[in-house]
Amino acid sequence: MAENRLYQQTQSLHPRLPQSIEVIDCTLRDGEQSPGVAFTVEEKVELASSLVEAGIGVLDAGFQAASSADREAMQAIDALDLKVEIAATARPISTDIAAAEEARASEVFMFMPTSDFRLSETLGITRKEAESTVIGGAEEVVSRGMAISLVFEDATRADPEWLAKIYNLVSRRLPVKRVVLADTVGCSWPTLISQLFETLAERTEGAAMLCAHCHNDFGLAVSNTLMTVAAGATAITCTINGIGERAGNADLSETVAGLSHLFGVEHGVDPLKLASLSTQVEQMSGIQMSAIKPVTGFNVFRHESGVHVDGMIKDSRSYQYLPASWVGREPEYVLGKHSGVGVVRALLKYSGQSDDEAWAKELVGKIKRIAESDDKRLHHYAHSSHQTLIKELLAGVNIDALICLCDEVNKR
Repeated sequence: MAENRLYQQTQSLHPRLPQSIEVIDCTLRDGEQSPGVAFTVEEKVELASSLVEAGIGVLDAGFQAASSADREAMQAIDALDLKVEIAATARPISTDIAAAEEARASEVFMFMPTSDFRLSETLGITRKEAESTVIGGAEEVVSRGMAISLVFEDATRADPEWLAKIYNLVSRRLPVKRVVLADTVGCSWPTLISQLFETLAERTEGAAMLCAHCHNDFGLAVSNTLMTVAAGATAITCTINGIGERAGNADLSETVAGLSHLFGVEHGVDPLKLASLSTQVEQMSGIQMSAIKPVTGFNVFRHESGVHVDGMIKDSRSYQYLPASWVGREPEYVLGKHSGVGVVRALLKYSGQSDDEAWAKELVGKIKRIAESDDKRLHHYAHSSHQTLIKELLAGVNIDALICLCDEVNKR
């Protein structure tokens, strides 16, 4: 009910906001295009299974024309008979489309540069020639029994009116499943990309879903993606941990957290799977995440500042708008330079010892002196969770509660 009220509030500001969104994961394709990343066939199959278990309904599973391993991986994923749509990325070229069919794709994300700059400088063709190429490619995809999604590459630097024209030309001939508007170089920003999606929604004639594909060159991929939803997009693309070309793509966990807790929009992704997906992709890609990465980062639900901890003990909503329980975690309290008396007194009381303020202040002083010295034991504790170190720091004090720094204190 609360999420429904949140949706209603957001929808009053953004009338085009959908009640639910289709989430397409691109980790197997765009994620793997991160420089230096290469998934094995076995890893792709394993990751595909994990994504489906997490509720992902569409996989952009690879660029089969560029790699025989991608074709093998997609065939292996198809053989699992998972409850998921498996898409291949392809150019509007016969060899690419044939490779997608050979890989047993159920649909094709057919991409084509659409900005005048890219048409001229990359392809050396006119708009009219581009229209013919897109129409021809789409016809071949459908003739081979696969669904078609049009991916307008570099759409945020293209003429929106012309993008609508291309789609209308194709949709009058063929059923188009989605129109994917790509911020290929990550140069857009929330207001601008909202206008692009609103324009396409007004100018297009068919029933295709509008879909966002955002890159993170200015750190705006998640914000831009959320704003396309506010502007009426009914599908989005993401990658686990935001990996992808250059600075990456919209991060799956951050985006769905925003959909749930800022917009109240349904997405079908299980938040309890987000942490394990993040770890899985860290291991497979070799790209390690920051401790302060939103939603799944190590420090996201950990607190040290005395003022913050005091507020958290009274009510976790004081300093956590995103509930730790949403991703299967609990608040954690770290003892260090910024600790206050409140948390130590609470923990002493919980452990059955005297929570005398003078005694608590003495312990806090010891903690602060160690934290500010060259002794890195507290630093090590804060980053590795070696909780036995707390016993060393406060030798002679039975403070098992200081090792259990989250659940029981919040239940006081």
